[in-house]
Amino acid sequence: MGLSNQSEAQQRWFRTSSLEFGLIGGFSHYSGDLTQKHFETRGFKPSFGLITRYTPGRLVTFRLSAQYGSLEGDDKWNENQTDEERRNLNFRSNLWDFTGAAEFNFNHLDTRDKSGVIPYAFIGVSVFKFNPEAQFLYDPSSALAGYIGPAAYAELADRDEEWVELQPLGTEGQETTEFNDRKRYSLTQIAIPIGGGFKFKLNHKWTLGIEYGTRFTFTDYIDDVSSTYVDPIRLSSQYGPMSAAMSDRSPTLHDELNNNQRGNPDKNDLYGIFGVTFTYRLYGNRPSCPTF
Repeated sequence: MGLSNQSEAQQRWFRTSSLEFGLIGGFSHYSGDLTQKHFETRGFKPSFGLITRYTPGRLVTFRLSAQYGSLEGDDKWNENQTDEERRNLNFRSNLWDFTGAAEFNFNHLDTRDKSGVIPYAFIGVSVFKFNPEAQFLYDPSSALAGYIGPAAYAELADRDEEWVELQPLGTEGQETTEFNDRKRYSLTQIAIPIGGGFKFKLNHKWTLGIEYGTRFTFTDYIDDVSSTYVDPIRLSSQYGPMSAAMSDRSPTLHDELNNNQRGNPDKNDLYGIFGVTFTYRLYGNRPSCPTF
């Protein structure tokens, strides 16, 4: 009798739980100091990855996903900037996103249903890796060349149009003698993903989904822009002329003593991922025969 009850319970669990594995693809985008709106279509970049879902019951699904994409922002997208406000800052970055989340299903389909729609919301934890870089454009007639000295600037002549990693340059004076309280930001960070979507059950095995989620981060340096400008001579002497060149790319150099803002340190950067999922049910949710 005991073995019979145990076997029946196992069969019931196997029917009501499920494990899915599949693909996710779509686009990623950034929102921060170098965009004027959350959805800047010029910053939409392709993303793709893998996703697995485990549903132990009716209302909650647990998921893991790994996705690769990219992020981009550019001051030139802000057409309302005046010449005095123009920073000429921009960046691009590869993105690795690893997310674990719980999906809260607002509808449950009976195991005998071959098709149907399940709306859901999700929240969880993401670990993401990024590495902002920008393109250096050599201009010996620039204000910066005259300020740090033609000889120092000439060291960069053979690096014209090179894409340069920004974090090692300390473009906002990170860990310099005068700004030692500004620490270098980590290229691996934590975020809280919040979003929602719809799952469309195609048959007993295949499910198509569509979703969007915003990653609320704890860093303001996805774009390498957060605080104030630092004197280019200070940067050039401690980190080299490339640091000065990538820190202040505006037509008119900013005076460090005037506390000129390079970014907004009171608001962290965000990124979002729109995805289409296509998953295959490895086991579970088998149609059961009605009992009489």
